[in-house]
Amino acid sequence: MNKRLLIITVLVILVIGGMIAGLFMGPIQKALTLPMMQMMDAADKPQTQKNTPTAQGQNKQPGTQTPKATPNAAQNQNMPGQGNNAASVLAKDTFQRTDQQLWGTASDGRQWGGDANTAPAFSVANAAGRISNGDGTYNAVLGTPSQDSEAVVNGSINQFTAGVNFGVVLRWTDDNNWYKALLDGTHLNVLKRVNGQTTTLKSIRFTAQTDRVYIVRFRAIGAMLFAKAWRVDQVEPNRWLTITSDNALASGRVGVRVVVSPTTVINVTAFTAMSATMNNDSAL
Repeated sequence: MNKRLLIITVLVILVIGGMIAGLFMGPIQKALTLPMMQMMDAADKPQTQKNTPTAQGQNKQPGTQTPKATPNAAQNQNMPGQGNNAASVLAKDTFQRTDQQLWGTASDGRQWGGDANTAPAFSVANAAGRISNGDGTYNAVLGTPSQDSEAVVNGSINQFTAGVNFGVVLRWTDDNNWYKALLDGTHLNVLKRVNGQTTTLKSIRFTAQTDRVYIVRFRAIGAMLFAKAWRVDQVEPNRWLTITSDNALASGRVGVRVVVSPTTVINVTAFTAMSATMNNDSAL
């Protein structure tokens, strides 16, 4: 009988203890959780220092100046939107050399190929690669063949007459096999040429003015082709203006391809080719 009473007493004590614990569990848990949350929140916030300059330039330390924004990031040594480093650059030319016939040797030490070192229409004048006094189609390619690559070219054209255009080529193997992004005055077009047959893959409205410098950025990753263009004194668009796909050509060289008339003058002021990877700006 005593054993049975003892068991009943223990059960009553456990029930009463559970009820008491239930009453105080919420406040106890809250008291323990709040300091932990405050510690985690403090760890996530950046450390602040005295006299840190603000966006309005307040609390500036003596002798410091707020950097001025450049009018166009594409004129920097690293192309806009990329985090590029020297290892990713496949070819580059700034055309900062003495005036000469043909395009000769680029600023990176590589020889221009295609028509750039054989056709009389090519020259270097006033720190620009010039194409003038020609008629028809011309190619200028630089660097070795690559698969996933990108080109950024700065150039101007004095007239957009019928058929005249200025463009960038990727995966160029010869005059009959390439991808091209071009400006013709009214459109930004992406073309492919395979075994001598040319096809328009994508075309969007884009008004380009004569004698204005435009930047064309063209990227190929796998079967995906990305293109955008903008005026040199404007900010690069955050997103690609056009995206399309084609798997006909797997690799090739990077360069410039133009269609000109005898009165056309094209000036290329900068050319950069680089390896390309899929990142967060590879989307519309």
